[in-house]
Amino acid sequence: MNQLQRAIRLANISLFTFGALAAVPALAQESKGEESAKLEEVEVTGYRGSVKKSLNIKRNADVMVDAISAEDVGKFPDQTVADALQRVAGVSVEKSEGEADRVSIRGTAPHLNLTLFNGQHVATAEASASVLNPPSRSFNYSLLPSELIDTLEVHKSAQAKIEEGSVGGTVIIKTRSPLQTEANHVAFSLKNIYQESSGENSPSISGFYNWKNTENTLGFNLGYVRRDNRIQRDTQGMGYLGYQPVNDADGNVDYYLPNNVRATRFRSEKDLSTVTANFEWQASDQLNLELTNLFSKVDRVNQSISNGIRTLGAAAGAGIINPVMENGVVVAGSLSADGNNGRELEESWYSTNNNDGGYETRAHNLELNFAGDGYTLSAQLGTTQAKGDILDDQIEFEASTDASFDVRGEPSYAFAGNLSPSDYATMYTHRNIFDNSEKEDYVQLDLNIELNNTFFSSVDVGAKYRDHLKDSNLHKDVWVVFLDPYITTLDNYADGSVAGDFKGGSSSQQGLYEFEYANWVDWTNATPTYRSNYRPDYSFELKEQIASFYVQGNIEYDRLHGNVGLRYAKTDSTSEGFQLFKPVSWNPDTWTMTPASIDNDYKNVLPSLNLAYDLREDTVLRFAAAKVLSRPDYDNLKMTRGFANSIWVPGYDGFGSGGNPNLKPYRATQYDLATEYYFTDSSILSVAYFYKDIDTYIETADVGEDLIGEDGPGYYRITIPVNGLGGVNQGLEVNLQHDFNNGFGVLANYTYSDADMKESEEDIAAGIEKQLPANSRDTYNLTAYYEDHGLSARLAYNYRSKYYTGTSRNGLDLYRQGYGQLDANVSYRLTDNIDLVVNLLNLTDAEQSSEWGEQGFVGDVHQYGRRIFAGVSAKF
Repeated sequence: MNQLQRAIRLANISLFTFGALAAVPALAQESKGEESAKLEEVEVTGYRGSVKKSLNIKRNADVMVDAISAEDVGKFPDQTVADALQRVAGVSVEKSEGEADRVSIRGTAPHLNLTLFNGQHVATAEASASVLNPPSRSFNYSLLPSELIDTLEVHKSAQAKIEEGSVGGTVIIKTRSPLQTEANHVAFSLKNIYQESSGENSPSISGFYNWKNTENTLGFNLGYVRRDNRIQRDTQGMGYLGYQPVNDADGNVDYYLPNNVRATRFRSEKDLSTVTANFEWQASDQLNLELTNLFSKVDRVNQSISNGIRTLGAAAGAGIINPVMENGVVVAGSLSADGNNGRELEESWYSTNNNDGGYETRAHNLELNFAGDGYTLSAQLGTTQAKGDILDDQIEFEASTDASFDVRGEPSYAFAGNLSPSDYATMYTHRNIFDNSEKEDYVQLDLNIELNNTFFSSVDVGAKYRDHLKDSNLHKDVWVVFLDPYITTLDNYADGSVAGDFKGGSSSQQGLYEFEYANWVDWTNATPTYRSNYRPDYSFELKEQIASFYVQGNIEYDRLHGNVGLRYAKTDSTSEGFQLFKPVSWNPDTWTMTPASIDNDYKNVLPSLNLAYDLREDTVLRFAAAKVLSRPDYDNLKMTRGFANSIWVPGYDGFGSGGNPNLKPYRATQYDLATEYYFTDSSILSVAYFYKDIDTYIETADVGEDLIGEDGPGYYRITIPVNGLGGVNQGLEVNLQHDFNNGFGVLANYTYSDADMKESEEDIAAGIEKQLPANSRDTYNLTAYYEDHGLSARLAYNYRSKYYTGTSRNGLDLYRQGYGQLDANVSYRLTDNIDLVVNLLNLTDAEQSSEWGEQGFVGDVHQYGRRIFAGVSAKF
């Protein structure tokens, strides 16, 4: 009932707003009068021209779409593609290592959206050795520099001729065609990147050249970007377990105890090189061939150092001295030396992660277009490949000391004694060697037939076949460093100097020692490993063959235009991995590994409808409806069963976990309603209402399975991803942009997204309320700009409210708190060909924070600092 009431309320608001907007043109008509007809047509360039071009794409589209256009060749409005996308209504970003690299559209997680590069999929690979961050279907925007992009389109409604695979929306990235670009055009930029937190400078270089013959029949262009990013992030917060529940005699949670209060410094050096090479031949008046190529490579070196106090072994909180309790949480207290017990004996916990690796991507697409008499035939053949690898060392040291902590506000800790690196002995270390790859070959045919019909202007039919392979492998080395003769102390790798100017201040955190990783590598080379194993529990291979067919009728009737169509998609997959019986779960040498392979297939029929009605010359009403899908994430589909015998799960012989190759896709039925009032050729006021009825959403559940264990067949409780209940995500988008025709202009948009997920009877009985990951209830963007007399200046603020990211091992939900960032862009035209450019990111030095549980327990507080891009751009 609540869901229905919210839908009715939102619909009423939408219809009221639509009616008001529809009346605005009549009121404004008189003010325009004859004066508008006398206005001289003036070509607008630069940022104002970019805004106008983007608006024209939206105005003339048959579907619900927003666009962002380059100001000129090699000159995009933002430093990264994801940064640019977050200015679009309904789009929010996720930041990794200080950069926006993944996008969410209308409250859906990044892997539920689709990104196409010139209409095709681009393979991506990860460079993360964390088993908590497995390979995903989400697109990594950091591999596509914005300098190489001409136009970004965000399709929020589906149409039959666009590839399926998105529940949220589809981003189409377009580069420049050689024959549509000026001959012998050269553009380049040279910038310095300065990060305030680290005080480091690094270069950014981009270049573009386009050539075509005088007959405009043969051409090519080359683009190149080299960017070195140096990121430093300082954090006050919790260890990855966050808070540990302390249970009463009945097993209920009595209170929560902070697991590990710490300070962390993270540094990243990421070197990006990307090349595009496009060739085009207009062989005849009818035949055109174009070959597009993308090469992108990233080399990355990361290091984090962390220290703080650990309460993990403090006898379930009994070892805390003078605890302070607030809202069921121990928020402050002290520990005495040797107050912990169990395996992890000490109060101070120093750790470091050092990793070195990278990823590379390539994509090649050959497209043939033949314009016949009343028809156009297009054929595409292509391949895309990616691979990533990384070597990661995690080392942990511990020391005994009197200590205290306080998480009221920003988490903090203090050591009572004067610890030095020699007081820290090794507790644990491992080396993860991770590699993954992705490859896809495809062929596509599209035919457009013109019709002599008063309602349907043309019909599109087509087919596509994709052969896709994704694999991931992990090898782990372990040294038993807490036992002789392997034990070593921190002073062999740290001279006592600490990370200074923490979080932009002049002070340093206790025990946050700089770590000499090269010394550690020498130790590992001289010390034999205790275990060295391939880890099949984190490895998989997935093969997918996808065949799709579509038919789409394109409508042009009086003031009505749009399309109606049907897309059919058949997915066949094979997941290969292992069933692993683990009598000793931490030692792979004792596991029984049985190769396993599971086939899965599913078929989907996806109808779609898009209608746009020109109510007046300056007002468009839109309606769209479609069935959509997103395929499960790679890690969820892996064929892995790791299980062991145990007496701690009544009714079962043991427990385990794994993937689920039999998963079906996320499915949804969506509806869109919008009105758009274009009160000048560079201005719009629009309102859109969206409704997504999610039929199934993948979640984690415990299931019973018959497996072969230590004593033969048994019945085990296995935790796997399953197709769970869905829910409804609905909301409003309001968009306003206006050019005042005096150099000044504004852009503003707001999105309200209300998700209501369904709960099972068991969930309701347990008091569990399901949430839609990555859904921020409120997002908005505000941009003010001025462009005239050679000066271009822009101030932009972006905000997204709190959103759910998942449930951790402690059973608490984890959230990202609301975050807003203010950016500025200024350029000055020295000559007709040369501009000075300054981009300032995060002007207010905003911090990013997380919190635990519905109670809002304090989590991490990250500080990245400001970044400045300054340099020169030129075109000839």
